Amino acid sequence: MTPAQARAAIRGAQQKQKQAVDRYNREVRQYNAAVKRSVNDCNREVRAYNAKARSHNAKVRNQRRRLDQEIRRLESRPAASTFVTYRSSVVTLRQTYAAAETRLTDGTLNAAGQELVDYGSEEAANSVYLLNAMDGDGEPEDDPTEEELRGPSMQTELAAFGQDLVDRWTGALFSLSPRNPDAARHFCTSAREVIITMLDAQAPDAAVTTALPGCDRTDKGAPTRRSKIRYLLGLKGIDERSLEDLVEADMNNVLTLFRDFNNGTHGHAGRFTITQLNALRVRVESAIGFIHTLCTA
Repeated sequence: MTPAQARAAIRGAQQKQKQAVDRYNREVRQYNAAVKRSVNDCNREVRAYNAKARSHNAKVRNQRRRLDQEIRRLESRPAASTFVTYRSSVVTLRQTYAAAETRLTDGTLNAAGQELVDYGSEEAANSVYLLNAMDGDGEPEDDPTEEELRGPSMQTELAAFGQDLVDRWTGALFSLSPRNPDAARHFCTSAREVIITMLDAQAPDAAVTTALPGCDRTDKGAPTRRSKIRYLLGLKGIDERSLEDLVEADMNNVLTLFRDFNNGTHGHAGRFTITQLNALRVRVESAIGFIHTLCTA
């Protein structure tokens, strides 16, 4: 090998070495960039989860404070003689929620169960607020317009059970008017059908008796409402009596409300105000949301 050939060979070797180093450095940069992207994606998901958790926890705390506030307002007045049966169910619901919350704070519930317990605070608060509104102690500053009062809602939740329920709920909302002396009664008749249909659609008698052959039954041999609730909780992997009690108390509360109106025992003559009708709508909307949470995965 001549000196020129030797120098060329050395330059070739140096070039190959430089290319190898450059390739290695490029692969390292690509790897580090991929790791950084992965870490950033993970951190972004953690931040989003934490933000969602903080928002959820804040909402639950606000609902609990609201429940306490509504109870104080209710207890600050002498006991009224109207809506006697519904008043009793309101007390039962808030006591059942308090017992469930106390019982289920040890973290043994799965996420679906905890969601129902958290939802219970909103249910209890709305039930007490409705009672306050019917006693003339509502919050008129939050009143919607009459058009907003009859506006559509809960369409996504009800669409999961079929268009018929969406139409029934739309008809129930359409009846709400402070100028309609029978607005609340018409609303409650349609709303009762919606809520019962939701429960029966997701917990048909045959499915409940197959899954729970020893379940409690009505005089006609059909599974009771509590049996259907137990069946739906079981589909979510929940076997907890206090949560079953909470759902049963909530269902009883809203169905008792409907009975009070439909039986003419509410003791209120004439028309209801927008404040009262809006409180009624909010109470039933939250019940639909609660049952939708119970009935869906």
